[in-house]
Amino acid sequence: MAMNRDEKGEVVNGLAEKLSKAKAGLVAGFSGLDVAAVNEIRNKFRSAKVEYKVVKNTLMKRALAGTKIEKLGDAFTGPTAILFLYDEEFATLGKTAQEIKDKYEKFQVKAGYVVDDVLTGDAASTMAKMPTLAESRAQLLGVINAPATQLLSVLNAPAEQVIGVIKAKSEKDAA
Repeated sequence: MAMNRDEKGEVVNGLAEKLSKAKAGLVAGFSGLDVAAVNEIRNKFRSAKVEYKVVKNTLMKRALAGTKIEKLGDAFTGPTAILFLYDEEFATLGKTAQEIKDKYEKFQVKAGYVVDDVLTGDAASTMAKMPTLAESRAQLLGVINAPATQLLSVLNAPAEQVIGVIKAKSEKDAA
């Protein structure tokens, strides 16, 4: 069904709004996948809180025009979907895309972006290697706690030695 100029303008504005709200995204090709596979892919991304949207390439390129990620438009060739992530769990997007890519050979990640940086090549594996927000927090806490733990063990070592000497002396006296 052909769209008139006003409808195309609305679609472009809607895509531009999604791009401005999204923190990250991937551009994926799905040529050769059947409807059941595409629906499964869409549901998997939905459960990961990622919006999967099939777009017309020319309209997406218009929405990208003038943005910091305009270079992403080069990836819009053939049947294309864009994945929008609105929170900062970049690794979730990458890991979900990697799982789908492993399951369906015909699902191809063409490019991606994080904030204002365009990722070309294997964007999904780059994002999949990133730690999740929870993993990053755990790593940070580990780094913060390590010096305190080491200081505590250094401070406790002399007291433990004194207690050991006293205990040995009392055992010797008791024997």
